Amino acid sequence: MRRKLGVSIAIALAAAGSMAAGQGRDVNQILAGARTALGGEKLAAVKTLTAVGRTVRALPNGTSTENEFEMTLELPDKYMMRSVLAAMGNMSVYRNSGFNGGQVIEEIDRPPSLSGGGVVHLRIAGPGGVTDPEKLTAEQRVEFDQKRLVANKKEFAKLALGMFAMSPAAYPVELSDGGQAESPDGKADVIEVKGEGGFAAKLFIDAQTHLPLMLSWMDKEPLVMTMGPGGTVTTGGAPPSGMAAGGGNATFTRVERGGAPGSAANMTPEEREKMMKDLEARRKEAEASLRTVEYRIYYGDYKSVGGVQFPHTIQRAVDGKPTEEMVFDTIKVNPKIDAKKFQVAK
Repeated sequence: MRRKLGVSIAIALAAAGSMAAGQGRDVNQILAGARTALGGEKLAAVKTLTAVGRTVRALPNGTSTENEFEMTLELPDKYMMRSVLAAMGNMSVYRNSGFNGGQVIEEIDRPPSLSGGGVVHLRIAGPGGVTDPEKLTAEQRVEFDQKRLVANKKEFAKLALGMFAMSPAAYPVELSDGGQAESPDGKADVIEVKGEGGFAAKLFIDAQTHLPLMLSWMDKEPLVMTMGPGGTVTTGGAPPSGMAAGGGNATFTRVERGGAPGSAANMTPEEREKMMKDLEARRKEAEASLRTVEYRIYYGDYKSVGGVQFPHTIQRAVDGKPTEEMVFDTIKVNPKIDAKKFQVAK
């Protein structure tokens, strides 16, 4: 996996452990300086944004995988990220996640069959257990959608803090002075961030360039459960491509070809029920041993787009290990966006 840490990010890495308390500093002044560095009036004029690029993810075996993503944003409260959840043969299963006002966008865009034939089966597990979104009751759907809405808005805020250096209207956060981090390479202003759902993080802003460097927070390490042929379950590592790596969530994805040996399509209802109960038991056992670790997002490779400095590389790390790198190939400011982009599935 590519890992290009510039001098500014190196400062954030070294400085995170050396904090000096602020002395009556004005957090609004610090953030205003960051917004000026990002583009000032031109940044404030951004109403819509689209981006396409590539996501490189580290795999447990030491290799990496690369897939495309598409991001669409209409301020103040519309956001959609389309990313590859699973690639099999010459076909891909996509995840569309985001929100439209107070409605969640959370759907799997899957082909009716993959190369070689067969049906794709997906299960997603978060807090509360394994979920098949297609089999929820009306009450369960409301609860599921609300949890995903908050989670998706939180993920958006993590990107928006580095792009706009302000509290996102879609997910308001409290911002306060967290002092200044120092290292032999430089200094970084630290902003304490608090939001809905117990979210607490630190935003690091380069004291010299005034550009956002890093967002850091603590949460339970991610739990990944993948069921392969024959029912084998593996746990650990970063969430699969397309799943939020926000911490505190278990993610489970089952993607299979109907008709394959051991697939759900060949199971009786009793066998499928037993499989899901076994998976749930394994999930609970694994979740009980999860540690609280540090998550980091690095904003880097700033380039001007329409007079606005946008990070063109966003890197994620969990417990000190790089897990994902988003590379923005194209960013467009204030394009016209089709309202169907934010259409909420019924």
